Amino acid sequence: MWVMSLSFLAPAVLGLLLLQLLPDPIQALTWQQPLGGDKILGSFFGLPGQDATYDYVVVGGGLAGLVTATRLAENGTFSVAVVEAGSFYEFTNSNKSQIPWYSESSVSDDPEGYINLLIDWGLVTTPQPQLNNRRIHYAQGKTLGGSSARNQMIYDRGSKGSYDYWAELVGDESYKWDNILPFFKRSMRFNPPNVGARGANATPSYDLEAYSADGGPLQVSYPNFAMPFGVYGVEAFKAAGLPQANGFSNGDLHGVDHNPFTIDPMSQLRSSSESTFLDHAINAGSPLTVYPMTQAMRILFNNGTRATGIHAHSSVMDWEIHARKEVILSAGVMHSPQLLMVSGIGPASTLHAHNITLIKDLPGVGRNMHDSCAIGGVIRQTNITNPLPITAETISTFRQNRTGILTNSGGDVLSFEKLPAKYRSHLTNTTRSQLAQWPSDWPEIELLPLNRGGPTDASTGSSIAILMTATLSRGNLTITSASMHDPPTLSPNWLLHPADQDLAIQAYRRARELWTFFPGVGVDIGPEEMSPGDNVTSDAQLLEYIRKQGVSGIHHASSTCMMGKAGEEGAVVDPKGRVFGVEGLRVVDASSFRFTPPGHTQAATYCHAEKLVEDILRGA
Repeated sequence: MWVMSLSFLAPAVLGLLLLQLLPDPIQALTWQQPLGGDKILGSFFGLPGQDATYDYVVVGGGLAGLVTATRLAENGTFSVAVVEAGSFYEFTNSNKSQIPWYSESSVSDDPEGYINLLIDWGLVTTPQPQLNNRRIHYAQGKTLGGSSARNQMIYDRGSKGSYDYWAELVGDESYKWDNILPFFKRSMRFNPPNVGARGANATPSYDLEAYSADGGPLQVSYPNFAMPFGVYGVEAFKAAGLPQANGFSNGDLHGVDHNPFTIDPMSQLRSSSESTFLDHAINAGSPLTVYPMTQAMRILFNNGTRATGIHAHSSVMDWEIHARKEVILSAGVMHSPQLLMVSGIGPASTLHAHNITLIKDLPGVGRNMHDSCAIGGVIRQTNITNPLPITAETISTFRQNRTGILTNSGGDVLSFEKLPAKYRSHLTNTTRSQLAQWPSDWPEIELLPLNRGGPTDASTGSSIAILMTATLSRGNLTITSASMHDPPTLSPNWLLHPADQDLAIQAYRRARELWTFFPGVGVDIGPEEMSPGDNVTSDAQLLEYIRKQGVSGIHHASSTCMMGKAGEEGAVVDPKGRVFGVEGLRVVDASSFRFTPPGHTQAATYCHAEKLVEDILRGA
């Protein structure tokens, strides 16, 4: 006799709960009070513990996974299963996911800080010697919607040259900018800003030709509030020589402006792959089955090298989910390579060390991790007071009008540039030569004018934050056992490459220069630099500051199942996402990027999934 624990019933119970009309999101006062949309979800859950067969099995119901599953299912010909270790973020993270202002509260670099393990895997890097042996929490979505359910919602696209370079490296012209652009357009619907709600001098520029009226279901728009320091930041950066950007989606990232977000223009809530793609598939009655709170433990193969399904686990229940056509890994940049390795695909030496039967020796699995990173910023006191976000007035404004600071994530201005010549001349010849590998339109640094206030703090401290977008460092991850229950070890190796260090130092000098243009646009600046401090002046001092407290993750890792040509060292998948050396197995997520393109990776991942699922539907 056996006893079914409550956790066995969790998927079914959750399905019944979701039959109830979820509460109006505008009833929410604070993040503790749950909110949701007005959708009613039906009986689309798989039965845990019972073997089942589908045409396609998608492992991971995150950003890429739900795009892939939805597009396959809406074809109407195929049955599709999605296996997701997490649940619905509307319940497990509530307002912290849905209301834009709270989005940053779901991310902490501190391994000892607050981490909601209901939506996050709790991954922590190994000690990073180049960063004073710091261990850093690496946020990864563990929920339907994946990281689209808990990121900063920034929507921008890589440069034209970056995709032309991708096409060149993988030997497939379908990745060139002109050919990839339709897949960017396909997933999303652009909504112009509500100019009246945003206030004076906060109207962004955008290129309507970069979007399609037929795109969707993802919603892309602007917050109904502009951060005060960001408004001044746009003008100051332009005075410093940065051009006016034109929406960050037409293949040209250079310049400064307010950026769009994956925010629903009506509700001003997060628009994720779960709230749009999954919702769309369910409402359309597509043949899509979801297994929430279920983890894929290993890929099943026939007696040869053809993937035939997965071994699934939920609580203490184990069963098999079979695929007639393909198994598609969309488990994310950390877990797709982990699942390959525990299933017998990866570096032979690693697999043998853990007594895993070798299916295919692919040394590139878990290698070639390419990631952007933040390196802190220059902080000063100003006369610009940011409004308090959590007050009766802001809550009322949000409830009644969908306006106010709660509609904004806290940072709403982007700028990208190549390091200007006056600072570039201080780079070593080796650094300049190595940076030259990137296309000419690939920006090297991203500079963000940010407020420093918290939920109950009207701080007048502001920052010019710095992100590295042309990094040369490469990281890696590997397994610690033959079980998916044991997290992989990961080492992003941020700032390990000498060229990255060289560039970081000069990026700080550029940020300091940008501050000198704020008085000219009406911003009073305090006499002393709050951070790094006026006494931090030499290259050595700046680098030490960056290493000890500047570097943090922005979660743009890619390429741990790197795309490449057949026989190429380090390549794991071909340009169609098919894993080399086996059949019936693809990787469709950021792990199968060739590299992390400049900008932020959310739009790139939506595009990547749309492109690869089109290849699947075309029989490639």
